[in-house]
Amino acid sequence: MNAPRQPDRRDLPIGRRVAQLRARRGMSQQVLADRIGRSKSWVDKVERGVRTLDRLPMIETVAAALGVAPGVLLGRRVRHAPATDATTAIERVREALASHHAPGTASRDRPSSVAALDHQVGYACTAYRHAHHTQVLRMLPDLLAAARPAHHPASAAGDLLLVRVYRLTAQTLVKLGEPHLAWLAADRAMTTAGGDPCRTALAAVPLAQALRTLHRGRLALTVATTAVRPLDPTPPREPRRTTSPWPGRSSPKPPSPPPPAATLLPWTTSPTAPPTSPPPTASGPTTAIGPTTASGRSWST
Repeated sequence: MNAPRQPDRRDLPIGRRVAQLRARRGMSQQVLADRIGRSKSWVDKVERGVRTLDRLPMIETVAAALGVAPGVLLGRRVRHAPATDATTAIERVREALASHHAPGTASRDRPSSVAALDHQVGYACTAYRHAHHTQVLRMLPDLLAAARPAHHPASAAGDLLLVRVYRLTAQTLVKLGEPHLAWLAADRAMTTAGGDPCRTALAAVPLAQALRTLHRGRLALTVATTAVRPLDPTPPREPRRTTSPWPGRSSPKPPSPPPPAATLLPWTTSPTAPPTSPPPTASGPTTAIGPTTASGRSWST
């Protein structure tokens, strides 16, 4: 009896192919979701066929996260290349982070002004928010070379742009499963920030993300809280201290106000609570209703 024929990968739906490739690489749905900028529920629906994966940019993003060519997800026969587009782009980013160009070596197609560079960085950030990570990777080497202080005068605007480029580089590398290289880019951003509170806070975000991906959650929390603390507008509370005119001595405490004077009733001589009834006299059980007279007698009934 012939064994049942295994279904060809080209006959499988694209969601099943995504699930097989993900499981073959030992990748969980949450990890794949983090790399492509989607939720775990979205990945689960795609793999079960509840949600269709028909947009080419999204197919390229998923293929880059899985380390395959887009044709593999589409069921086409493709030649096995030694490296995918994402791998080649990551190597170019690695070279850009390791190289330092001399002034005047920028290519002609790189932006020549801070305004033009700011426009291109904004375009790359928009592509990142739409999960076009492979496209962002292709842009990063030129952005890194153009944003370095070697090509722009040292200024606050130039430093802020360089911090943004390093931040974008680190965040994209975290999404594509390169946390160690992302840590390097985030550390460059922290160095470029130069202690400025706003720029340091921008650089601390990808650094915390890289540390969290490397399972260093406590260190990531420390980095984030340390960077955010200078941005708190509320001044720290200090204990109240009283100044003393004598050095080395604390000023004496102000005297406490005297207690309210008690009302002296006619039959009392001290500020104490009046008794419920006056004390009995020697003449018998008479009830005093007023003060004694000059002869020592009391008014009684």
